[in-house]
Amino acid sequence: MIMDYYYYFHYLMIIITINSLSVFCQEQSQREYRELITEQVIFLPKYYQVFNHTDLPVVKNELSITLKINIINHEHSDYYHYHSIFYKGNTIDNQTPSLWLRTTEPVPIVRCSTTNSYTVGFGLEDYEFQITQWYHIAYTLSDPDKRMNLYIDGKWVGSYSLTIIQNQFIIFNDEPLYIGKNPNFGSNDGFFGLISNFRYYNFRLSHEEVLKDYSGEDPTIINDDDSGTTSNFILVIVSYFLGMITLAGGYILRNSINRRQYQIIN
Repeated sequence: MIMDYYYYFHYLMIIITINSLSVFCQEQSQREYRELITEQVIFLPKYYQVFNHTDLPVVKNELSITLKINIINHEHSDYYHYHSIFYKGNTIDNQTPSLWLRTTEPVPIVRCSTTNSYTVGFGLEDYEFQITQWYHIAYTLSDPDKRMNLYIDGKWVGSYSLTIIQNQFIIFNDEPLYIGKNPNFGSNDGFFGLISNFRYYNFRLSHEEVLKDYSGEDPTIINDDDSGTTSNFILVIVSYFLGMITLAGGYILRNSINRRQYQIIN
């Protein structure tokens, strides 16, 4: 009976270890991005670039977008419209993700769509982009966290959280991503300025990872400073060695029992 328990425990530890390693490797392999724009590209109010959904990394329930932007000109308007910077979707019902500038002043507006509303988000009412100045923008979105964050030049400047946690979900769509003007909305032009280093991630960037992107590093590369990823990897390694130590102890115990049984028989 003791021998049976030992073998059961042995197989259980192997399954747990292999599962932990596979989950860790799967999480790392899913963290990817595509840099859609690298060099500076000038965008005019009527000009835009479009990327099909199939050209983007596969998104499950999180995403992030980072870019560098320089607003060359912002024509103020008394009408309450928006200049789009990026927008994923062909209809007003799909706005995940989207970033706008208010026409009355260059104030950033971030939006997404949920099961309760086709547009939710926030605007930085007290923040205006300065003309001809470069900014680094990071937009992060997570349905598990029910949260949207905005970072400017590496600083966390705003967030929006869903209030109905159990019954409200962020809607991710499989429609094209438009950078600059969205041609499906004639009343809203694109902005007038430059964009470079436009990256589309299929996971939510942490603040530390936003800082890496801001400094020009690759957040998907595991370094010693990546405390979250490193701690998970260390946990897997520790679990593995603890399992091996336990198995070794069980092996010694089994041999001890066998020797005693042999001595009793003799």
